[in-house]
Amino acid sequence: MQNAVDVRDVVRRQGRFQLGPLSLTIPAGCIFGLIGPNGAGKTTLLDLICGVGRAQSGTITVMGMDIARDEVAIKQRIAYAGPETSYLPWGRVGRLIDFVSGFYPDWNDVKCESLLEAFGLQRSQSIPALSFGGASKLGLVLALSRDPHLIVLDEPTTGLDPVARRVLYAELLNRMQRPNRTILIATHILADLERFADRIALIHQGSVRLAGDMATISERYVQIDVALAAGADAPVVPGLTLLAHLGARARYLGDREALAPGWESTLAGEIVERKALALEELYLALESTPPVRELAA
Repeated sequence: MQNAVDVRDVVRRQGRFQLGPLSLTIPAGCIFGLIGPNGAGKTTLLDLICGVGRAQSGTITVMGMDIARDEVAIKQRIAYAGPETSYLPWGRVGRLIDFVSGFYPDWNDVKCESLLEAFGLQRSQSIPALSFGGASKLGLVLALSRDPHLIVLDEPTTGLDPVARRVLYAELLNRMQRPNRTILIATHILADLERFADRIALIHQGSVRLAGDMATISERYVQIDVALAAGADAPVVPGLTLLAHLGARARYLGDREALAPGWESTLAGEIVERKALALEELYLALESTPPVRELAA
């Protein structure tokens, strides 16, 4: 099956920030989560995939088409929603919908009306009078009233109440029943991704730090608490990252792919707990840097 997106050795410089060199594959037919701190490069990457701006080097293909050569054809197959998009010039919700719908042959009027009702919006509403959450809902209506091969959502739940979030994710899961549909989500709400995403990538300082399917990543990393022998320091062990240390206790993030056989014998202590990590816990552990924080007593 053809990949939805292939990013190869892309570099994009914006002032003092540089994205890349970055390579990433997004398979077709999955919900793909893009995570990372503010300023890591998530929105920059989404913009490049959607044809907004150009990379200084590298290539991006979307559904097998080159983003530089086939920009118009790609944009016909992508729907995007993000918090930075402004709809103020159209004045009214209905006027905006009438304008946007004319550009896309895959626009579905029935779906649009259903989404307006589900999100509590009306065609007669003034766009400038919408709350931040209301504007986010409007962007989602525009993206989800179509049947694109790729839906790109940048922080889609920002400003949404719990009911609206439930509507959004129910709609996204319903979309995945169609063949070869792909959803790319950049978000800080990691609990949502843990329930819905098939694959994730963590971007840190413009580079991909971790990428893979959720099941494999969950199996790869583990939190390990060690009771150290009397007078022993927390040892340095390849494959273990020291997260916290207090007296005779040490906590590590273990990467099973990097641990050598017999690594337990190098701990200078006894393992008292092994714990699988939720996605948010793993994210925080991977983002942590020295100095080591102190464990609560």
